[in-house]
Amino acid sequence: MNKWKPKYWIVPVILVVAITLAVRSGVFAFGKNEAKTVDSGLSVKVADAAYIDVVPSLLFNGSIEGKIAATVSAKIAGRIEQVLVEEGQDVKAGDPLVKLEAVELANSARQAGDAVGKAQINYELALNDYNRYQRLFDKGAVSEQQLDNIRAKLKTAEADLSSAKANQSSAEQQYGYGIISAPVDGVVASKNATIGQVVSPGAALMVVQDIDQVFAVINVEQKDLGRVKVGQKASVTIDAYPDKVFVGTVDIMNPEAGSASRMFKTRIKVDNDGAILKPGMFAKVELTTGDSAAVLTVPQSAVVQKQGIYYVFTVENGKAVRQQIEIGEVTGSTIVVKSGLQPGAKVIITSTSRIKDGDAVRVIS
Repeated sequence: MNKWKPKYWIVPVILVVAITLAVRSGVFAFGKNEAKTVDSGLSVKVADAAYIDVVPSLLFNGSIEGKIAATVSAKIAGRIEQVLVEEGQDVKAGDPLVKLEAVELANSARQAGDAVGKAQINYELALNDYNRYQRLFDKGAVSEQQLDNIRAKLKTAEADLSSAKANQSSAEQQYGYGIISAPVDGVVASKNATIGQVVSPGAALMVVQDIDQVFAVINVEQKDLGRVKVGQKASVTIDAYPDKVFVGTVDIMNPEAGSASRMFKTRIKVDNDGAILKPGMFAKVELTTGDSAAVLTVPQSAVVQKQGIYYVFTVENGKAVRQQIEIGEVTGSTIVVKSGLQPGAKVIITSTSRIKDGDAVRVIS
């Protein structure tokens, strides 16, 4: 019987198989794991916290109002016969706007005039009688009692004439109320009057706006009240004219806060050359409150707010670090940082809502 001889070629085969399994199982995959670690983390963009020179100011949203907004209404009841103007039409004080049917008023005025004529005739007759009796009395031809009776008739005729004239004046005034006129110079707006409409005294028919000067009306919070003063310059911008800045002046500040908003209504007077600013337009108002100064700022996109707390994420050693800050005014696309951040800090400006403190991040350009 032949003796068993070992197969020396088996050992190398076993080693090759073992190494292959080890590689596939990841024992020697440290290079791939290291590459994976390098590539891990959220890709973000950063910006530097930097000083810029800014002029301290307050920003407000408001609306444009006319200098005068006169509501036009009827003083008497009646039916509208004519509407003499259209919205947007320029008018002068005293120009007729609406005419009411006034036949009855015209008749009343005419009757009152006739009554004045009759009273005038009776007065003149009484005056002539009195003058004649006065001459006779002076000659002793009539008694003093007769003269007194004639004097009484004269006074009665005089009173009747005065009453007739007063009635005539009232009737003519009522007749005049049938023509509703513009109370001020301006532009017709909010016209509600239509032909055939029956109106009652005090019912608004239209508004006449004086817009040679307008007001940008804003509401000032109590905390900012000390930084706003009458006479202060303001810059007003309107969405309809994005390339134009209107210069205004703080003209009126309500000394009492609104009961609901607890804000102080403030009017900024703005010249309105060409009447391009219209009542009701949305306005943005900037009030300068001090001299230029260097302040630390970060982009608005870097600031996160949660439950009244503001913070940013900085990048340190490949990780996001949350830093609470105290913010100041918004200046364009940046926010002033009062405290909590050092100049030159790299703040994350993208994907801030997805980041948590300590997350791995990768900065991209």
